[in-house]
Amino acid sequence: MKDTLNCIIIDDEPLAQELIEKFVKRINYLSVLKIFDNAIEALDEVEKLRPDIVFLDISMPEMTGLEFIRTFTKYKPHFIMTTAHPQFALDGFEHDVDDYLLKPIPFDRFVRAVNKVRDRIPHKIESDKVGIEKVYPINKDVDEEEIQEEIDDELLDEGLIKEHYLWVKEDRKLVKIDFNEIVYVEGMKDYIKIFLDKTMIITYMRMSKMESVLATRKRFLRINRSFIINTKYMKALDGNMIELENGKKLPIGTNYRDIIKNAMKSQLP
Repeated sequence: MKDTLNCIIIDDEPLAQELIEKFVKRINYLSVLKIFDNAIEALDEVEKLRPDIVFLDISMPEMTGLEFIRTFTKYKPHFIMTTAHPQFALDGFEHDVDDYLLKPIPFDRFVRAVNKVRDRIPHKIESDKVGIEKVYPINKDVDEEEIQEEIDDELLDEGLIKEHYLWVKEDRKLVKIDFNEIVYVEGMKDYIKIFLDKTMIITYMRMSKMESVLATRKRFLRINRSFIINTKYMKALDGNMIELENGKKLPIGTNYRDIIKNAMKSQLP
């Protein structure tokens, strides 16, 4: 009986590496052997390590994930492709990959992909139980909310938050963002979009974490579950919609109406 499914992660985005590694640690029968920043570096190592599963990003410089798969002629591990570009899904399945995960990857979707691979591996871990936690036991010592908070804390530690600006991680780089230049923030599950006057930054972080950072800064106001606005850029209030100076119109959540009214009153001269 095989007690552990060994994995390697090949991705040129550090944030994606961190998230997949966190997910692997939540599952008792998965273990990370090694993490690679690019496919070329991983070529020789994969043959030596012989992992059961390879979490492989499709879009990488020098050698793409699909080019990497085509190098295997004899030994071939189980591939779970990861990418932010859904148009590549068909190419991945044509190369007989086991599953395809769209970034940012939800944990439940990750578990389904791993379970699919598990069922295809000879001498797989035996279990007569059913369901996500029973088919592939999840580490009971780790709470999912605690895991995400830990990820958030790593991605935005206190040293990156200053009085007038903060640093956030986008792909391989740290980006400096002036609080006054934030027009609005949009939450998208495990990541957020920070809209500035002329650009937009995407970073892995929960909306609640960003809200706690902005809570101590004046002018920022959460208007529904998905949006926080900078009232400095607010142009008009039209029924249940707020219009910003850039023309963007955002909906006001039912539970946030009184909060918005009180905040506006306090800011009026």
